[in-house]
Amino acid sequence: MSELSRARYAALYGPTAGDRIRLADTDLFVEVTEDHCAGGDEAVFGGGKVIRESMGQSMV
Repeated sequence: MSELSRARYAALYGPTAGDRIRLADTDLFVEVTEDHCAGGDEAVFGGGKVIRESMGQSMV
């Protein structure tokens, strides 16, 4: 099984636990403390891919 670097994962699926994100054009940063998505469960939108209504968009 191949592995993605943290930078590549963030580019494909967005930030995950432990990643720091700069807020817009400020000098403020936030750190993601929890990720409720298990590896392999990431939802991908666009690019010809489809996702059933409301799948991947739940609050839990």
